[in-house]
Amino acid sequence: MGHQGRLFGARSRSILASIGVFSVACSGEVPGTSGMGAEGASSTTSQASSTTGGDAQPVDTDGDGIPDMPAVPQDDDDFVSECVPGIPATSQVPRMKNRQYDRVLQDLLGVTTLASVAGSPSNLLVPDFEGSLTDIAWNSYQVAAEEVAAQVIGGTQRTSFIDCDPAAAGCFEQTIREFGRKAFRRPLTEEEVKSYLRLTTLDPPGLPDEIAAAILVAFLVSPSFIMLPELGQESEGTSLKLSQHEVAARLSFLLWDSLPDADLNVAADTGQLATKEQILAQAQRMIAHRDKTAPVVAAFHRSYLDIREGSRWGAREHDLTRFPKFSTATIAPMLAELDAFFEEVAFGGGAFSDMFLSNVAFVNQTTAPIYELDPADYGSELTRVELDGSQRPGFLTRVAFLSSYSSYDTTSPILRGAFITSRILGIEIEDPPDGAINTPIPPGVYATQREAITALTSPPACARCHLTYINPPGFVLESFDAVGSAQTVDPLGGSIDGTADVYLTEEASKTISTPLELMTEIASGLQAKRNYAKYWVKFATGRLPNAADACLSEDLALKLTADGYTILDVLADLTQADSFRLRSIGN
Repeated sequence: MGHQGRLFGARSRSILASIGVFSVACSGEVPGTSGMGAEGASSTTSQASSTTGGDAQPVDTDGDGIPDMPAVPQDDDDFVSECVPGIPATSQVPRMKNRQYDRVLQDLLGVTTLASVAGSPSNLLVPDFEGSLTDIAWNSYQVAAEEVAAQVIGGTQRTSFIDCDPAAAGCFEQTIREFGRKAFRRPLTEEEVKSYLRLTTLDPPGLPDEIAAAILVAFLVSPSFIMLPELGQESEGTSLKLSQHEVAARLSFLLWDSLPDADLNVAADTGQLATKEQILAQAQRMIAHRDKTAPVVAAFHRSYLDIREGSRWGAREHDLTRFPKFSTATIAPMLAELDAFFEEVAFGGGAFSDMFLSNVAFVNQTTAPIYELDPADYGSELTRVELDGSQRPGFLTRVAFLSSYSSYDTTSPILRGAFITSRILGIEIEDPPDGAINTPIPPGVYATQREAITALTSPPACARCHLTYINPPGFVLESFDAVGSAQTVDPLGGSIDGTADVYLTEEASKTISTPLELMTEIASGLQAKRNYAKYWVKFATGRLPNAADACLSEDLALKLTADGYTILDVLADLTQADSFRLRSIGN
Protein backbone atom coordinates (compact mmCIF):
# COMPACT_ATOMS: atom_id res chain seq x y z
CA MET A 1 0.00 0.00 0.00
CA GLY A 2 2.83 2.43 0.83
CA HIS A 3 4.55 1.92 -2.55
CA GLN A 4 1.23 2.06 -4.36
CA GLY A 5 0.33 5.29 -2.53
CA ARG A 6 3.60 6.91 -3.55
CA LEU A 7 3.08 5.81 -7.16
CA PHE A 8 -0.43 7.26 -7.33
CA GLY A 9 0.70 10.49 -5.62
CA ALA A 10 3.66 11.05 -7.92
CA ARG A 11 1.79 10.13 -11.10
CA SER A 12 -1.32 12.15 -10.24
CA ARG A 13 0.86 15.15 -9.37
CA SER A 14 2.59 14.76 -12.75
CA ILE A 15 -0.73 14.61 -14.60
CA LEU A 16 -2.10 17.63 -12.74
CA ALA A 17 1.08 19.61 -13.21
CA SER A 18 0.91 18.99 -16.94
CA ILE A 19 -2.26 21.09 -17.16
CA GLY A 20 -1.17 23.70 -14.64
CA VAL A 21 -3.24 22.73 -11.60
CA PHE A 22 -0.35 23.29 -9.19
CA SER A 23 1.14 26.29 -10.97
CA VAL A 24 -0.99 29.05 -9.47
CA ALA A 25 -0.93 28.37 -5.77
CA CYS A 26 -0.10 31.96 -4.89
CA SER A 27 -1.79 33.88 -7.65
CA GLY A 28 -4.03 35.76 -5.27
CA GLU A 29 -7.11 35.34 -7.48
CA VAL A 30 -10.43 34.30 -6.01
CA PRO A 31 -12.63 32.95 -8.81
CA GLY A 32 -16.37 33.29 -8.63
CA THR A 33 -16.81 29.60 -9.33
CA SER A 34 -13.53 27.78 -9.16
CA GLY A 35 -12.69 24.65 -11.11
CA MET A 36 -9.95 22.26 -10.23
CA GLY A 37 -7.10 24.74 -9.89
CA ALA A 38 -5.72 26.36 -6.78
CA GLU A 39 -6.47 29.93 -7.83
CA GLY A 40 -7.30 32.05 -4.85
CA ALA A 41 -6.38 29.50 -2.23
CA SER A 42 -3.69 31.80 -0.90
CA SER A 43 -5.68 35.00 -0.87
CA THR A 44 -8.62 34.23 1.35
CA THR A 45 -9.18 35.56 4.82
CA SER A 46 -11.58 34.25 7.38
CA GLN A 47 -14.87 35.85 8.25
CA ALA A 48 -13.32 37.14 11.43
CA SER A 49 -10.58 39.15 9.82
CA SER A 50 -12.93 41.25 7.73
CA THR A 51 -14.47 42.74 10.86
CA THR A 52 -11.19 43.74 12.42
CA GLY A 53 -10.59 47.46 12.70
CA GLY A 54 -7.34 49.41 12.79
CA ASP A 55 -3.92 48.10 11.94
CA ALA A 56 -3.61 45.48 14.66
CA GLN A 57 -3.93 41.87 13.57
CA PRO A 58 -6.45 39.68 15.39
CA VAL A 59 -4.92 37.09 17.68
CA ASP A 60 -6.14 33.54 18.25
CA THR A 61 -4.69 32.35 21.55
CA ASP A 62 -7.31 29.74 22.39
CA GLY A 63 -6.75 27.64 19.29
CA ASP A 64 -10.33 27.63 17.98
CA GLY A 65 -9.40 29.24 14.68
CA ILE A 66 -11.22 32.46 15.59
CA PRO A 67 -9.60 35.67 16.90
CA ASP A 68 -10.05 36.18 20.61
CA MET A 69 -12.69 38.35 22.14
CA PRO A 70 -11.14 41.73 22.92
CA ALA A 71 -10.08 42.08 26.53
CA VAL A 72 -11.83 45.44 27.04
CA PRO A 73 -15.17 45.13 25.27
CA GLN A 74 -16.55 48.54 26.22
CA ASP A 75 -13.64 50.51 24.78
CA ASP A 76 -12.26 48.33 22.00
CA ASP A 77 -13.22 49.35 18.48
CA ASP A 78 -13.48 45.69 17.50
CA PHE A 79 -16.25 44.96 19.98
CA VAL A 80 -19.38 46.99 20.65
CA SER A 81 -21.49 45.64 23.48
CA GLU A 82 -24.58 47.62 22.49
CA CYS A 83 -26.85 45.98 19.94
CA VAL A 84 -26.97 47.76 16.59
CA PRO A 85 -29.22 45.81 14.19
CA GLY A 86 -27.70 44.97 10.83
CA ILE A 87 -25.78 42.35 8.88
CA PRO A 88 -22.10 42.08 9.92
CA ALA A 89 -19.47 42.35 7.21
CA THR A 90 -18.06 38.92 6.42
CA SER A 91 -15.53 37.29 4.19
CA GLN A 92 -16.92 35.59 1.10
CA VAL A 93 -14.56 32.65 1.29
CA PRO A 94 -13.85 31.28 4.76
CA ARG A 95 -11.76 28.10 4.86
CA MET A 96 -12.76 24.82 6.40
CA LYS A 97 -11.27 24.31 9.82
CA ASN A 98 -9.12 21.23 10.32
CA ARG A 99 -11.74 19.41 12.36
CA GLN A 100 -14.20 20.05 9.53
CA TYR A 101 -11.72 18.78 6.96
CA ASP A 102 -11.56 15.48 8.83
CA ARG A 103 -15.34 15.18 9.12
CA VAL A 104 -15.80 15.99 5.44
CA LEU A 105 -13.32 13.34 4.33
CA GLN A 106 -15.03 10.84 6.59
CA ASP A 107 -18.49 11.60 5.19
CA LEU A 108 -17.35 12.05 1.60
CA LEU A 109 -14.86 9.21 1.22
CA GLY A 110 -15.01 7.12 4.37
CA VAL A 111 -11.47 8.19 5.28
CA THR A 112 -10.92 8.57 9.01
CA THR A 113 -7.21 7.83 9.26
CA LEU A 114 -4.22 7.82 6.96
CA ALA A 115 -1.64 5.08 7.24
CA SER A 116 1.14 7.52 6.39
CA VAL A 117 0.53 9.61 9.52
CA ALA A 118 -1.19 6.98 11.68
CA GLY A 119 -3.93 9.47 12.40
CA SER A 120 -6.47 11.91 11.03
CA PRO A 121 -5.90 13.45 7.58
CA SER A 122 -5.67 16.92 9.14
CA ASN A 123 -2.46 15.80 10.84
CA LEU A 124 -0.86 16.58 7.49
CA LEU A 125 -2.23 20.14 7.53
CA VAL A 126 -0.84 23.13 9.39
CA PRO A 127 -2.87 24.18 12.45
CA ASP A 128 -5.86 26.46 11.85
CA PHE A 129 -4.87 30.08 11.43
CA GLU A 130 -6.24 33.41 10.24
CA GLY A 131 -5.38 35.27 7.06
CA SER A 132 -4.04 34.32 3.68
CA LEU A 133 -3.02 30.77 2.91
CA THR A 134 0.74 30.46 3.14
CA ASP A 135 2.92 28.40 0.80
CA ILE A 136 3.51 25.87 3.58
CA ALA A 137 -0.21 25.56 4.30
CA TRP A 138 -1.07 25.26 0.62
CA ASN A 139 1.54 22.54 0.15
CA SER A 140 0.07 20.65 3.09
CA TYR A 141 -3.30 20.49 1.32
CA GLN A 142 -1.59 19.06 -1.77
CA VAL A 143 0.25 16.42 0.25
CA ALA A 144 -2.92 15.48 2.12
CA ALA A 145 -4.91 15.23 -1.12
CA GLU A 146 -2.36 12.89 -2.67
CA GLU A 147 -2.29 10.67 0.42
CA VAL A 148 -6.08 10.52 0.56
CA ALA A 149 -6.39 9.77 -3.17
CA ALA A 150 -3.79 7.00 -2.98
CA GLN A 151 -5.55 5.36 -0.07
CA VAL A 152 -9.01 5.65 -1.62
CA ILE A 153 -8.17 4.50 -5.14
CA GLY A 154 -5.95 1.68 -3.91
CA GLY A 155 -8.17 0.49 -1.10
CA THR A 156 -11.61 -0.55 0.07
CA GLN A 157 -12.98 3.01 0.04
CA ARG A 158 -12.64 3.24 -3.73
CA THR A 159 -16.39 3.06 -4.45
CA SER A 160 -17.00 6.13 -2.29
CA PHE A 161 -15.35 8.05 -5.13
CA ILE A 162 -15.80 5.98 -8.28
CA ASP A 163 -18.24 3.06 -8.44
CA CYS A 164 -18.02 2.35 -12.15
CA ASP A 165 -15.30 0.88 -14.36
CA PRO A 166 -12.90 3.77 -15.11
CA ALA A 167 -12.12 2.18 -18.46
CA ALA A 168 -15.81 2.29 -19.46
CA ALA A 169 -17.17 5.13 -21.60
CA GLY A 170 -18.85 7.83 -19.51
CA CYS A 171 -17.56 6.59 -16.18
CA PHE A 172 -15.31 9.55 -15.48
CA GLU A 173 -17.92 12.13 -16.46
CA GLN A 174 -20.48 10.44 -14.22
CA THR A 175 -17.97 10.40 -11.36
CA ILE A 176 -17.02 14.05 -11.87
CA ARG A 177 -20.65 15.20 -11.82
CA GLU A 178 -21.78 13.05 -8.89
CA PHE A 179 -18.71 13.42 -6.68
CA GLY A 180 -18.33 17.09 -7.56
CA ARG A 181 -21.91 17.80 -6.46
CA LYS A 182 -21.09 16.46 -3.01
CA ALA A 183 -17.57 17.85 -2.68
CA PHE A 184 -18.46 21.40 -3.83
CA ARG A 185 -21.85 21.41 -2.07
CA ARG A 186 -23.46 22.53 -5.36
CA PRO A 187 -23.82 21.25 -8.94
CA LEU A 188 -20.74 21.74 -11.08
CA THR A 189 -20.86 24.13 -13.99
CA GLU A 190 -20.37 22.69 -17.47
CA GLU A 191 -17.06 24.54 -17.65
CA GLU A 192 -15.89 22.79 -14.50
CA VAL A 193 -16.95 19.39 -15.83
CA LYS A 194 -14.94 20.01 -19.01
CA SER A 195 -11.92 21.07 -16.96
CA TYR A 196 -11.90 17.82 -15.02
CA LEU A 197 -12.49 15.78 -18.16
CA ARG A 198 -9.27 17.19 -19.59
CA LEU A 199 -7.47 14.84 -17.25
CA THR A 200 -8.83 11.90 -19.25
CA THR A 201 -7.49 13.08 -22.63
CA LEU A 202 -3.84 13.83 -21.96
CA ASP A 203 -1.06 12.59 -24.20
CA PRO A 204 0.51 10.30 -23.20
CA PRO A 205 -2.58 8.93 -21.47
CA GLY A 206 -2.44 7.76 -17.87
CA LEU A 207 -3.69 4.42 -16.65
CA PRO A 208 -7.37 4.47 -15.55
CA ASP A 209 -6.48 4.33 -11.85
CA GLU A 210 -3.87 7.08 -12.27
CA ILE A 211 -6.45 9.30 -13.94
CA ALA A 212 -8.98 8.54 -11.19
CA ALA A 213 -6.41 9.45 -8.54
CA ALA A 214 -5.53 12.67 -10.38
CA ILE A 215 -9.19 13.70 -10.63
CA LEU A 216 -9.70 13.05 -6.92
CA VAL A 217 -6.59 15.04 -6.01
CA ALA A 218 -7.80 17.89 -8.21
CA PHE A 219 -11.12 17.98 -6.37
CA LEU A 220 -9.43 17.93 -2.96
CA VAL A 221 -7.14 20.87 -3.76
CA SER A 222 -9.83 23.00 -5.38
CA PRO A 223 -10.78 26.26 -3.64
CA SER A 224 -14.40 25.17 -4.05
CA PHE A 225 -13.61 22.23 -1.75
CA ILE A 226 -11.15 23.75 0.72
CA MET A 227 -13.18 26.92 1.14
CA LEU A 228 -16.85 27.62 1.75
CA PRO A 229 -17.52 30.28 -0.90
CA GLU A 230 -20.48 32.62 -0.40
CA LEU A 231 -20.79 34.53 -3.65
CA GLY A 232 -24.54 34.93 -4.21
CA GLN A 233 -25.38 38.32 -5.72
CA GLU A 234 -29.15 38.58 -5.25
CA SER A 235 -30.04 41.62 -3.12
CA GLU A 236 -32.35 41.86 -0.14
CA GLY A 237 -32.44 45.40 1.14
CA THR A 238 -28.87 46.57 1.56
CA SER A 239 -27.56 43.00 1.94
CA LEU A 240 -26.95 40.07 -0.37
CA LYS A 241 -28.79 36.77 -0.08
CA LEU A 242 -26.87 33.55 0.16
CA SER A 243 -27.77 31.06 -2.53
CA GLN A 244 -29.76 28.00 -1.51
CA HIS A 245 -26.62 25.88 -1.76
CA GLU A 246 -24.67 28.36 0.37
CA VAL A 247 -27.39 28.24 3.03
CA ALA A 248 -27.23 24.44 2.95
CA ALA A 249 -23.47 24.58 3.48
CA ARG A 250 -23.87 27.01 6.37
CA LEU A 251 -26.34 24.66 7.99
CA SER A 252 -24.25 21.55 7.56
CA PHE A 253 -20.97 23.10 8.66
CA LEU A 254 -22.58 24.78 11.67
CA LEU A 255 -24.50 21.73 12.86
CA TRP A 256 -22.36 18.84 11.61
CA ASP A 257 -18.95 20.33 10.77
CA SER A 258 -19.41 18.59 7.45
CA LEU A 259 -21.22 18.32 4.13
CA PRO A 260 -24.96 18.54 3.53
CA ASP A 261 -26.69 15.17 3.45
CA ALA A 262 -28.98 14.00 0.66
CA ASP A 263 -32.09 15.59 2.18
CA LEU A 264 -30.41 18.95 2.57
CA ASN A 265 -29.04 18.78 -0.98
CA VAL A 266 -32.53 18.13 -2.31
CA ALA A 267 -33.85 21.09 -0.33
CA ALA A 268 -31.15 23.31 -1.82
CA ASP A 269 -31.69 22.02 -5.35
CA THR A 270 -35.46 22.60 -5.16
CA GLY A 271 -35.37 26.03 -3.51
CA GLN A 272 -36.62 24.92 -0.09
CA LEU A 273 -34.15 26.94 1.99
CA ALA A 274 -35.41 30.43 1.25
CA THR A 275 -37.30 31.25 4.46
CA LYS A 276 -36.45 31.14 8.15
CA GLU A 277 -39.13 28.52 8.65
CA GLN A 278 -37.65 26.26 5.99
CA ILE A 279 -34.18 26.71 7.44
CA LEU A 280 -35.42 25.97 10.95
CA ALA A 281 -37.16 22.78 9.83
CA GLN A 282 -33.92 21.49 8.35
CA ALA A 283 -31.91 22.61 11.38
CA GLN A 284 -34.18 20.75 13.78
CA ARG A 285 -34.05 17.64 11.60
CA MET A 286 -30.27 17.76 11.50
CA ILE A 287 -29.78 18.47 15.20
CA ALA A 288 -31.75 15.31 15.98
CA HIS A 289 -28.90 13.27 14.43
CA ARG A 290 -26.97 12.96 17.68
CA ASP A 291 -24.00 11.17 16.15
CA LYS A 292 -23.44 14.07 13.75
CA THR A 293 -24.26 17.00 16.04
CA ALA A 294 -22.62 15.79 19.25
CA PRO A 295 -19.05 16.44 18.02
CA VAL A 296 -20.02 20.05 17.28
CA VAL A 297 -21.50 20.42 20.76
CA ALA A 298 -18.24 19.08 22.18
CA ALA A 299 -16.14 21.35 19.96
CA PHE A 300 -18.09 24.40 21.08
CA HIS A 301 -17.76 23.65 24.76
CA ARG A 302 -14.04 23.03 24.38
CA SER A 303 -13.80 26.46 22.76
CA TYR A 304 -16.04 28.03 25.41
CA LEU A 305 -13.86 26.64 28.21
CA ASP A 306 -10.52 27.09 26.40
CA ILE A 307 -9.83 23.35 26.38
CA ARG A 308 -7.03 22.99 23.86
CA GLU A 309 -3.45 21.90 23.48
CA GLY A 310 -1.26 24.41 25.27
CA SER A 311 -3.92 25.47 27.79
CA ARG A 312 -4.03 24.54 31.47
CA TRP A 313 -6.54 21.77 30.86
CA GLY A 314 -4.81 18.45 31.47
CA ALA A 315 -1.38 20.07 31.61
CA ARG A 316 -1.04 20.50 35.38
CA GLU A 317 1.28 18.04 37.07
CA HIS A 318 0.63 17.11 40.69
CA ASP A 319 2.63 15.77 43.60
CA LEU A 320 1.71 12.11 43.38
CA THR A 321 3.05 11.37 46.84
CA ARG A 322 0.47 13.77 48.27
CA PHE A 323 -2.24 12.89 45.78
CA PRO A 324 -1.88 9.18 44.94
CA LYS A 325 -5.40 9.04 43.45
CA PHE A 326 -4.11 11.07 40.50
CA SER A 327 -1.79 9.88 37.74
CA THR A 328 -0.98 10.63 34.14
CA ALA A 329 -3.57 7.97 33.26
CA THR A 330 -6.21 10.24 34.79
CA ILE A 331 -5.80 13.00 32.22
CA ALA A 332 -7.37 11.49 29.10
CA PRO A 333 -10.53 10.14 30.77
CA MET A 334 -11.09 13.27 32.83
CA LEU A 335 -11.04 15.41 29.67
CA ALA A 336 -13.18 12.90 27.78
CA GLU A 337 -15.65 13.11 30.65
CA LEU A 338 -16.34 16.74 29.84
CA ASP A 339 -17.23 15.94 26.22
CA ALA A 340 -19.53 13.18 27.44
CA PHE A 341 -21.02 15.45 30.10
CA PHE A 342 -21.95 18.25 27.71
CA GLU A 343 -23.32 15.75 25.20
CA GLU A 344 -25.44 14.18 27.92
CA VAL A 345 -26.80 17.53 29.05
CA ALA A 346 -27.50 18.76 25.52
CA PHE A 347 -29.12 15.62 24.13
CA GLY A 348 -30.93 14.89 27.35
CA GLY A 349 -32.94 18.06 26.81
CA GLY A 350 -30.82 20.00 29.27
CA ALA A 351 -30.83 23.75 29.71
CA PHE A 352 -28.04 26.18 30.55
CA SER A 353 -28.61 25.59 34.26
CA ASP A 354 -28.01 21.86 33.89
CA MET A 355 -24.39 22.47 32.91
CA PHE A 356 -23.84 23.87 36.39
CA LEU A 357 -26.26 21.71 38.38
CA SER A 358 -26.35 18.24 36.79
CA ASN A 359 -25.08 15.44 39.01
CA VAL A 360 -24.17 13.22 36.04
CA ALA A 361 -20.54 12.17 35.71
CA PHE A 362 -18.60 9.76 33.53
CA VAL A 363 -15.88 7.79 35.27
CA ASN A 364 -13.52 4.92 34.69
CA GLN A 365 -11.18 2.95 36.93
CA THR A 366 -8.60 5.74 37.04
CA THR A 367 -10.94 8.64 37.85
CA ALA A 368 -13.36 6.77 40.12
CA PRO A 369 -11.21 7.09 43.28
CA ILE A 370 -11.13 10.88 42.97
CA TYR A 371 -14.93 10.82 43.05
CA GLU A 372 -14.82 8.55 46.11
CA LEU A 373 -16.03 5.60 44.02
CA ASP A 374 -14.61 2.05 44.06
CA PRO A 375 -12.34 1.61 41.01
CA ALA A 376 -13.04 -2.13 41.05
CA ASP A 377 -16.54 -1.37 39.80
CA TYR A 378 -15.28 0.26 36.58
CA GLY A 379 -13.19 -0.61 33.55
CA SER A 380 -11.16 1.48 31.15
CA GLU A 381 -14.21 2.88 29.34
CA LEU A 382 -16.20 5.77 30.76
CA THR A 383 -19.35 4.79 32.64
CA ARG A 384 -22.25 7.13 33.36
CA VAL A 385 -22.87 7.62 37.08
CA GLU A 386 -24.86 9.98 39.23
CA LEU A 387 -23.03 11.76 42.03
CA ASP A 388 -24.37 13.57 45.06
CA GLY A 389 -25.74 16.71 43.42
CA SER A 390 -25.48 18.70 46.64
CA GLN A 391 -21.72 18.16 46.69
CA ARG A 392 -20.82 17.83 42.99
CA PRO A 393 -23.13 20.01 40.90
CA GLY A 394 -22.10 20.65 37.32
CA PHE A 395 -18.87 20.58 35.31
CA LEU A 396 -16.98 22.97 37.59
CA THR A 397 -16.92 20.29 40.29
CA ARG A 398 -15.56 17.63 37.96
CA VAL A 399 -11.99 16.36 38.13
CA ALA A 400 -10.91 17.98 34.85
CA PHE A 401 -11.54 21.54 36.01
CA LEU A 402 -10.50 21.13 39.63
CA SER A 403 -7.19 19.39 38.87
CA SER A 404 -6.32 21.59 35.88
CA TYR A 405 -6.89 24.80 37.79
CA SER A 406 -4.74 23.95 40.78
CA SER A 407 -1.08 24.06 41.66
CA TYR A 408 1.41 21.20 41.83
CA ASP A 409 0.90 20.44 45.50
CA THR A 410 -1.93 22.75 46.60
CA THR A 411 -5.25 24.07 45.44
CA SER A 412 -5.30 27.41 43.65
CA PRO A 413 -8.21 29.64 44.59
CA ILE A 414 -6.69 32.24 42.28
CA LEU A 415 -6.76 30.05 39.17
CA ARG A 416 -10.18 28.61 39.91
CA GLY A 417 -11.65 31.96 40.86
CA ALA A 418 -10.20 33.83 37.91
CA PHE A 419 -11.55 31.23 35.50
CA ILE A 420 -15.07 31.47 36.91
CA THR A 421 -15.02 35.26 37.04
CA SER A 422 -13.56 35.91 33.61
CA ARG A 423 -14.36 32.87 31.46
CA ILE A 424 -17.75 31.90 32.87
CA LEU A 425 -19.16 35.22 34.06
CA GLY A 426 -17.35 37.38 31.53
CA ILE A 427 -16.31 39.96 34.12
CA GLU A 428 -13.24 41.88 33.03
CA ILE A 429 -10.17 41.44 35.23
CA GLU A 430 -7.20 43.76 35.03
CA ASP A 431 -3.83 42.31 34.10
CA PRO A 432 -1.63 41.62 37.15
CA PRO A 433 1.29 43.97 37.85
CA ASP A 434 4.67 42.97 36.41
CA GLY A 435 6.23 40.16 38.41
CA ALA A 436 3.08 39.49 40.42
CA ILE A 437 2.73 35.95 39.13
CA ASN A 438 6.04 34.97 40.73
CA THR A 439 5.44 36.67 44.07
CA PRO A 440 5.92 34.18 46.92
CA ILE A 441 3.46 33.81 49.74
CA PRO A 442 4.58 36.07 52.63
CA PRO A 443 6.29 34.32 55.54
CA GLY A 444 3.89 33.32 58.27
CA VAL A 445 1.97 30.52 59.86
CA TYR A 446 -1.18 29.64 57.96
CA ALA A 447 -3.80 27.09 58.91
CA THR A 448 -5.35 26.98 55.44
CA GLN A 449 -4.51 27.70 51.83
CA ARG A 450 -7.18 30.40 51.98
CA GLU A 451 -5.26 32.26 54.67
CA ALA A 452 -2.06 32.04 52.64
CA ILE A 453 -3.70 33.32 49.44
CA THR A 454 -5.38 36.16 51.30
CA ALA A 455 -2.03 37.25 52.68
CA LEU A 456 -0.46 37.02 49.21
CA THR A 457 -3.13 39.12 47.51
CA SER A 458 -3.83 41.74 50.18
CA PRO A 459 -1.29 44.40 49.05
CA PRO A 460 -3.10 47.36 47.43
CA ALA A 461 -1.81 46.56 43.93
CA CYS A 462 -3.50 43.16 44.10
CA ALA A 463 -6.39 43.62 46.46
CA ARG A 464 -8.86 45.39 44.18
CA CYS A 465 -9.14 42.50 41.74
CA HIS A 466 -8.22 39.56 43.94
CA LEU A 467 -10.17 40.29 47.08
CA THR A 468 -13.17 41.53 45.11
CA TYR A 469 -13.49 39.37 42.00
CA ILE A 470 -10.91 36.59 41.81
CA ASN A 471 -10.39 34.91 45.16
CA PRO A 472 -13.98 34.53 46.45
CA PRO A 473 -15.33 31.95 43.96
CA GLY A 474 -12.05 30.06 44.34
CA PHE A 475 -12.49 30.02 48.12
CA VAL A 476 -15.95 28.48 47.71
CA LEU A 477 -14.32 25.57 45.85
CA GLU A 478 -11.73 24.92 48.58
CA SER A 479 -13.85 21.94 49.56
CA PHE A 480 -12.01 20.16 46.71
CA ASP A 481 -8.31 19.43 46.90
CA ALA A 482 -5.69 19.96 44.18
CA VAL A 483 -6.79 16.93 42.13
CA GLY A 484 -10.53 17.28 42.74
CA SER A 485 -11.20 15.02 45.71
CA ALA A 486 -13.49 16.28 48.43
CA GLN A 487 -11.81 17.68 51.55
CA THR A 488 -13.09 19.11 54.83
CA VAL A 489 -9.69 19.69 56.41
CA ASP A 490 -7.00 21.72 54.68
CA PRO A 491 -3.62 19.98 54.25
CA LEU A 492 -2.21 22.76 56.45
CA GLY A 493 -4.42 21.52 59.28
CA GLY A 494 -7.25 24.02 59.47
CA SER A 495 -10.91 23.48 58.68
CA ILE A 496 -12.12 24.44 55.21
CA ASP A 497 -13.99 27.75 55.14
CA GLY A 498 -15.89 28.02 51.86
CA THR A 499 -17.94 31.12 52.63
CA ALA A 500 -17.18 34.21 50.56
CA ASP A 501 -18.80 37.27 49.05
CA VAL A 502 -18.85 36.41 45.37
CA TYR A 503 -19.40 39.02 42.67
CA LEU A 504 -21.76 37.47 40.13
CA THR A 505 -21.84 40.74 38.18
CA GLU A 506 -19.36 43.61 38.19
CA GLU A 507 -21.59 45.57 40.56
CA ALA A 508 -23.21 43.12 42.96
CA SER A 509 -21.95 40.39 45.29
CA LYS A 510 -23.68 37.71 47.29
CA THR A 511 -22.54 35.70 50.30
CA ILE A 512 -22.12 32.09 49.21
CA SER A 513 -21.05 29.13 51.34
CA THR A 514 -21.16 25.98 49.21
CA PRO A 515 -20.36 24.90 45.65
CA LEU A 516 -24.07 24.16 45.15
CA GLU A 517 -24.98 27.74 46.11
CA LEU A 518 -22.33 29.09 43.76
CA MET A 519 -23.45 26.96 40.82
CA THR A 520 -27.09 27.80 41.46
CA GLU A 521 -26.35 31.51 41.37
CA ILE A 522 -24.26 31.24 38.20
CA ALA A 523 -26.94 29.12 36.53
CA SER A 524 -29.80 31.44 37.40
CA GLY A 525 -28.16 34.79 36.62
CA LEU A 526 -28.14 36.61 33.30
CA GLN A 527 -24.41 37.45 33.46
CA ALA A 528 -23.15 33.96 32.66
CA LYS A 529 -25.90 33.41 30.09
CA ARG A 530 -24.84 36.53 28.21
CA ASN A 531 -21.25 35.35 28.16
CA TYR A 532 -22.26 31.85 27.04
CA ALA A 533 -24.38 33.28 24.23
CA LYS A 534 -21.50 35.47 23.03
CA TYR A 535 -19.25 32.44 22.79
CA TRP A 536 -21.90 30.56 20.82
CA VAL A 537 -22.26 33.42 18.34
CA LYS A 538 -18.50 33.73 18.00
CA PHE A 539 -18.15 29.99 17.45
CA ALA A 540 -21.01 29.80 14.95
CA THR A 541 -20.07 32.81 12.86
CA GLY A 542 -16.29 32.56 12.99
CA ARG A 543 -15.90 36.30 13.42
CA LEU A 544 -15.06 38.81 16.11
CA PRO A 545 -17.91 40.05 18.30
CA ASN A 546 -19.50 43.16 16.78
CA ALA A 547 -22.47 45.45 17.20
CA ALA A 548 -24.77 43.50 14.89
CA ASP A 549 -23.94 40.12 16.40
CA ALA A 550 -24.47 41.65 19.84
CA CYS A 551 -28.19 41.70 18.99
CA LEU A 552 -28.17 37.95 18.39
CA SER A 553 -26.13 37.33 21.55
CA GLU A 554 -28.58 39.30 23.68
CA ASP A 555 -31.56 37.58 22.10
CA LEU A 556 -30.09 34.16 22.87
CA ALA A 557 -29.15 35.19 26.41
CA LEU A 558 -32.72 36.25 27.15
CA LYS A 559 -34.07 33.02 25.68
CA LEU A 560 -31.71 31.07 27.93
CA THR A 561 -33.59 32.50 30.91
CA ALA A 562 -36.88 30.95 29.78
CA ASP A 563 -38.08 27.68 31.26
CA GLY A 564 -37.69 24.78 28.86
CA TYR A 565 -35.19 26.53 26.58
CA THR A 566 -32.44 24.01 25.90
CA ILE A 567 -28.86 24.07 24.71
CA LEU A 568 -29.96 22.48 21.43
CA ASP A 569 -32.51 25.29 21.05
CA VAL A 570 -29.54 27.66 20.96
CA LEU A 571 -28.13 25.76 17.99
CA ALA A 572 -31.43 25.92 16.15
CA ASP A 573 -31.92 29.62 16.86
CA LEU A 574 -28.47 30.49 15.57
CA THR A 575 -29.89 29.65 12.14
CA GLN A 576 -32.75 32.10 12.53
CA ALA A 577 -30.73 35.29 12.54
CA ASP A 578 -30.98 37.39 9.38
CA SER A 579 -27.19 37.22 9.22
CA PHE A 580 -27.44 33.45 8.73
CA ARG A 581 -28.99 33.76 5.26
CA LEU A 582 -27.72 37.24 4.34
CA ARG A 583 -24.26 38.70 4.03
CA SER A 584 -22.68 42.12 3.82
CA ILE A 585 -19.41 42.81 2.06
CA GLY A 586 -16.76 44.41 4.26
CA ASN A 587 -14.44 47.25 3.34
